[in-house]
Amino acid sequence: MLGKNFVDKCLNSKVLTDPWPHTVTENHLDQKEFNSLLNDCNRLLEIKLKDMPIYKGVTENHIIPQHFKDFNINWYDQILDISKNIYENRKKLCDVFLEHRWFDDLIVTAYVGVTPPVPYSHILHQETISKIWSSVTYITPEKNCGTKMYTEGKKESLVKEAQWKPNSTMIFAGIEGKTWHSYNSTEESNRITLNFF
Repeated sequence: MLGKNFVDKCLNSKVLTDPWPHTVTENHLDQKEFNSLLNDCNRLLEIKLKDMPIYKGVTENHIIPQHFKDFNINWYDQILDISKNIYENRKKLCDVFLEHRWFDDLIVTAYVGVTPPVPYSHILHQETISKIWSSVTYITPEKNCGTKMYTEGKKESLVKEAQWKPNSTMIFAGIEGKTWHSYNSTEESNRITLNFF
């Protein structure tokens, strides 16, 4: 049910076109399930990336479901349910956007993202060519930077930001030379997200 509801909200969200097609959906996850994930992810706010047991030497960490138990994240069944529903509805989800990539051989990648505190800034990029559909749900803290959108690969071309709000989701279909975006941390704690590609 959680996965179906997640996909239904994706399919029924209004497509915004400035500066390129994307959706922003508030209260995307069922509140009870979101609160469960939030409670687990709040433990990650102060964790030092260098101290994470299997993630030495990286600037950002992607905690994949197979490692959720290592971090006391009790959300394996939920992320699996959402992933299955995304996969089963992949064409419909992409077709929300008039322009999108398509590959016949697809998988869903899902993880909890841990981004370091301020002054961390992720490089401005268009989107990895292998991603046909990208979803980020903002988890914790209460305030941070959402997703910044640009018209070209220069910081001066910033148009707007999908605002950070816990349990809101920003989705788009990556298009080469068009979907320029970045994000950064504005707070002294880590920035935690739920990601599906």
